Amino acid sequence: MNSFDIFTPFGWPIVIYLTLAGLACGATLCGVFFLRSKGKAREGRSYTIVKASLYLAITAILIGILLLVFDLKSSDRFYLNFLEFNPASAIAWGTRIITLFVMLCVLSLVLLSTVNDKDKSNPIGPVLTGFLVFFAFAIGIYPALVLGQAAIARPLWEPFLLMPIFLLLGLHSGVALVQLFTLNKWTDKSIEQIRKLDLFAIGLQVVLFALLVITTTFSSVGKGQLFFGEFALWFWVGVVFIGWALPFIISSSSSPSKKRIILTQLCFICGAFALRTVIVFSGQGTQAFVGT
Repeated sequence: MNSFDIFTPFGWPIVIYLTLAGLACGATLCGVFFLRSKGKAREGRSYTIVKASLYLAITAILIGILLLVFDLKSSDRFYLNFLEFNPASAIAWGTRIITLFVMLCVLSLVLLSTVNDKDKSNPIGPVLTGFLVFFAFAIGIYPALVLGQAAIARPLWEPFLLMPIFLLLGLHSGVALVQLFTLNKWTDKSIEQIRKLDLFAIGLQVVLFALLVITTTFSSVGKGQLFFGEFALWFWVGVVFIGWALPFIISSSSSPSKKRIILTQLCFICGAFALRTVIVFSGQGTQAFVGT
């Protein structure tokens, strides 16, 4: 048995769902950016990128939901969350947020199907765009609020720091996913802008995670497990090296090659998964470590 398996009720399906929800959030916001670009930036806008962003967002969130359904002990009763609404239930809120998010993405794709890449008109108005942004943020932040309900017993799940961390991870990895699938549609200017933002995002991730560990009541035993024990390999290799150091080194060089760009984006996605793994499993392990 993998040692992570003892930390129930949140297992691997939850970690994968968190990663997929983040990808959906980031992919949608990336699509909105290209959709609303104007002036010179409009030259780099492609409805192909916007459509790909929405397709990727829908696919990611639906796969995540399927994982959650199969992970539930009463998965055959999951549909009741759509028929019965309990304001105190995080799952009830989540199902409605995700449903509305998917509906908005589908509606946007239908409207986008009426135009082509060379068409300068925008079929998605500001109201629909605003709703897309709102629900994309909700998809990105919601998992942090769910984990945050147990923050008293599991201090690493402090919601006020988890929310920006999860949102940043989602935005960063979601843009990386879109770029992987649509790189040939990106202009040199857009690629250069993303390269600079990558460097900033990596630094911000490091700062936020450091604050999470330093400012919470995460015990010295828990920190030892994170940095030198049970989760050390995931943290130092998955998060620090693959998620932060390697892409930072690559992005620091001006005009990276296509292969380096692809490697960088893969690193961001893998690093986001690794950091969520560390937060979820290490966070559950801290329940026994509260107090020194």
